[in-house]
Amino acid sequence: MNWIAFALKLPAVIGGIVGIVEKVKASGPDKKAAVMAALPESIALAEFAAGRDLLNDPGVAALVRAVIDAEAAVVKARAALKAGLLAKKPA
Repeated sequence: MNWIAFALKLPAVIGGIVGIVEKVKASGPDKKAAVMAALPESIALAEFAAGRDLLNDPGVAALVRAVIDAEAAVVKARAALKAGLLAKKPA
Protein backbone atom coordinates (compact mmCIF):
# COMPACT_ATOMS: atom_id res chain seq x y z
CA MET A 1 0.00 0.00 0.00
CA ASN A 2 1.26 3.46 -0.85
CA TRP A 3 1.08 5.21 2.53
CA ILE A 4 1.88 8.65 1.11
CA ALA A 5 -1.05 8.47 -1.30
CA PHE A 6 -3.26 7.23 1.54
CA ALA A 7 -2.15 10.07 3.82
CA LEU A 8 -2.93 12.59 1.09
CA LYS A 9 -6.43 11.13 0.65
CA LEU A 10 -7.17 10.90 4.38
CA PRO A 11 -8.54 14.44 4.90
CA ALA A 12 -10.93 14.04 1.95
CA VAL A 13 -12.03 10.62 3.21
CA ILE A 14 -12.65 11.92 6.74
CA GLY A 15 -14.58 14.90 5.36
CA GLY A 16 -16.67 12.59 3.20
CA ILE A 17 -17.45 10.30 6.13
CA VAL A 18 -18.49 13.26 8.28
CA GLY A 19 -20.77 14.48 5.50
CA ILE A 20 -22.40 11.07 5.13
CA VAL A 21 -22.92 10.74 8.89
CA GLU A 22 -24.53 14.19 9.01
CA LYS A 23 -26.96 13.19 6.25
CA VAL A 24 -27.88 9.93 7.95
CA LYS A 25 -28.61 11.63 11.29
CA ALA A 26 -32.08 12.47 9.97
CA SER A 27 -35.01 10.89 11.75
CA GLY A 28 -38.41 9.53 10.85
CA PRO A 29 -39.38 9.01 7.21
CA ASP A 30 -36.46 11.19 6.07
CA LYS A 31 -33.91 8.72 7.43
CA LYS A 32 -34.50 6.10 4.71
CA ALA A 33 -34.23 8.74 1.99
CA ALA A 34 -31.04 10.08 3.59
CA VAL A 35 -29.48 6.63 3.73
CA MET A 36 -30.44 5.92 0.11
CA ALA A 37 -28.95 9.25 -0.96
CA ALA A 38 -25.74 8.51 0.95
CA LEU A 39 -25.14 5.10 -0.67
CA PRO A 40 -23.70 6.32 -3.99
CA GLU A 41 -21.58 8.85 -2.13
CA SER A 42 -20.33 6.10 0.20
CA ILE A 43 -19.39 3.86 -2.72
CA ALA A 44 -17.58 6.70 -4.47
CA LEU A 45 -15.73 7.54 -1.25
CA ALA A 46 -14.70 3.91 -0.69
CA GLU A 47 -13.45 3.66 -4.28
CA PHE A 48 -11.51 6.91 -3.88
CA ALA A 49 -9.92 5.67 -0.64
CA ALA A 50 -9.08 2.26 -2.13
CA GLY A 51 -7.87 3.76 -5.37
CA ARG A 52 -9.74 1.23 -7.49
CA ASP A 53 -13.14 0.39 -8.93
CA LEU A 54 -14.69 -1.71 -6.18
CA LEU A 55 -18.00 -2.39 -7.93
CA ASN A 56 -16.28 -4.15 -10.81
CA ASP A 57 -13.66 -5.97 -8.71
CA PRO A 58 -14.02 -9.79 -8.92
CA GLY A 59 -12.85 -10.22 -5.32
CA VAL A 60 -15.45 -7.78 -4.04
CA ALA A 61 -18.14 -9.47 -6.14
CA ALA A 62 -17.21 -12.87 -4.65
CA LEU A 63 -17.33 -11.39 -1.16
CA VAL A 64 -20.77 -9.86 -1.78
CA ARG A 65 -22.05 -13.21 -3.08
CA ALA A 66 -20.72 -14.95 0.05
CA VAL A 67 -22.40 -12.40 2.31
CA ILE A 68 -25.71 -12.80 0.47
CA ASP A 69 -25.47 -16.61 0.76
CA ALA A 70 -24.68 -16.31 4.49
CA GLU A 71 -27.61 -13.97 5.07
CA ALA A 72 -29.95 -16.34 3.21
CA ALA A 73 -28.73 -19.22 5.40
CA VAL A 74 -29.35 -17.15 8.53
CA VAL A 75 -32.89 -16.31 7.39
CA LYS A 76 -33.62 -20.00 6.69
CA ALA A 77 -32.14 -21.07 10.04
CA ARG A 78 -34.14 -18.43 11.90
CA ALA A 79 -37.35 -19.54 10.18
CA ALA A 80 -36.63 -23.20 10.96
CA LEU A 81 -35.85 -22.40 14.58
CA LYS A 82 -38.95 -20.26 14.92
CA ALA A 83 -41.12 -22.98 13.36
CA GLY A 84 -39.67 -25.58 15.71
CA LEU A 85 -40.01 -23.45 18.81
CA LEU A 86 -43.53 -22.33 18.02
CA ALA A 87 -44.83 -25.70 16.88
CA LYS A 88 -47.58 -27.04 19.09
CA LYS A 89 -46.82 -30.26 20.85
CA PRO A 90 -49.23 -33.11 20.13
CA ALA A 91 -51.88 -33.49 22.80
